[in-house]
Amino acid sequence: MNHDLESALGELADRAEQSHRVGRAPLPVARITARARTRRRTRAAVAIGGAAAAVVIVAGTAFAFLPDRTSPAPPATPSPSVTTTTPAPSQTPTPTPTVAPVVLPVGNPALPFGTCGSLASSAPADPVDTRVVARVVPDAGAMASGGHLAVGGEVERSPELGASLVLAVPDGGPRVAIVREGVVVGTAGFYPGTYDAMSGRSGNQGETAWFRGALDLTVCDPADGGPATPERPLPAGTYELRPWATVVTFDGLVDIPQDLAQGTLPLAQTAALDGAERATALGEPATVTVTGEADVQLAAPGSDVPLDASTTAARPVCDGPAPAAPVRTAMLDLQVTPQATTFAAGSPLRASGSVQYTGPGRLRAFGYYAIEYWIVRDGIVVGTTVQANDAFSVVDLGAGAPLAFSEEERVLTSCISGVEQPLSDGNPLPAGVYQVYPGWIFSAPVVRLPSETVPLQDTSSGYAVTLGTPFTVTLT
Repeated sequence: MNHDLESALGELADRAEQSHRVGRAPLPVARITARARTRRRTRAAVAIGGAAAAVVIVAGTAFAFLPDRTSPAPPATPSPSVTTTTPAPSQTPTPTPTVAPVVLPVGNPALPFGTCGSLASSAPADPVDTRVVARVVPDAGAMASGGHLAVGGEVERSPELGASLVLAVPDGGPRVAIVREGVVVGTAGFYPGTYDAMSGRSGNQGETAWFRGALDLTVCDPADGGPATPERPLPAGTYELRPWATVVTFDGLVDIPQDLAQGTLPLAQTAALDGAERATALGEPATVTVTGEADVQLAAPGSDVPLDASTTAARPVCDGPAPAAPVRTAMLDLQVTPQATTFAAGSPLRASGSVQYTGPGRLRAFGYYAIEYWIVRDGIVVGTTVQANDAFSVVDLGAGAPLAFSEEERVLTSCISGVEQPLSDGNPLPAGVYQVYPGWIFSAPVVRLPSETVPLQDTSSGYAVTLGTPFTVTLT
């Protein structure tokens, strides 16, 4: 994967359109089964009221006395007051619902590695090829049960591989086997259940794909039908995330087979091509600690958000007016934090930032591992950091997992006038006060939903940009 921090522009539209024609067709994503809501634990508090006493008083009767001339009548004895208590009606306590405990799969040495219930020490179904590596990198080392873990991942040639290698990798990225005490108790991935489509790799620019997504760590359904509680969030404990992928290699070839070059192919068809060999790519495990225990898994980030396919930021033009910002093109939220806002002219602006997809499904585009800036003075665009380059890669982004850019450095320079796509002329801006508009450049974005793939840009219109919130800098 090309992590070149230089921006890419140049002939982006042509390259992006050509890449779509030669192997970048959208993944035929099957409808991802919605995760069933399990029962939610409730605690019913039953208030048992004390019995209310009803007091009934029997009144005495008044009598008239006739005169008795023989002897006085004895004084009347008042009737005693009688108090009765009415018992309160009996109340039946509301039972507290019980939730069955989480049951993790037990190890079955007969299952190949990667399948639910297999052993971490078992061999995969296809032989391991160390020339290809699966990677998964979590953002954090701990998470709450029932939540989501933001991770990045890829399946590509090993960095130590000296020679070229033509291969096909899953278009949906790596799978993740979640291991506890040597047993695969959960499985996860960026496109769960859609790893059959294969995408070719022959070493050309723009082929590599970096995935970002929020994974849910839940109990898997054992392949041998053994006992377990599938789809329940994994309980508290320490787990290993072991990335892997089924790949197809083509030794002796210098380019992707023509059938595969036209787009993605199912795994079986890819493995049936001349010179094809099925293999397994493995990677280094990552450790994650789950805390607490949840009864149900939270919904995936962005799953309840409608797709906005119309909001688009206008590309800033040199000598043109300041752009409207922030604008979330393709539902991409750009956040940038400068380390300092006062520095010497000609010195780089240093900042950290991230771009995050906020919509449903997954966004795929040709992107750049850099933040660019347009510089405004007195309401007019007077500079930019954009330079002609073609260091781009495929980025595949899910909501809840920002793509981070750390310690970006860009010298704020003036721009070339009279061109449709503004470029830096390489000359540092003079001292003064400026407004800096951060942006992230990308091209040919599509949103992959369970039921369809939605294009968000006409590739003939050049690059797209999402703009963050501007900030003021002072050059001294």
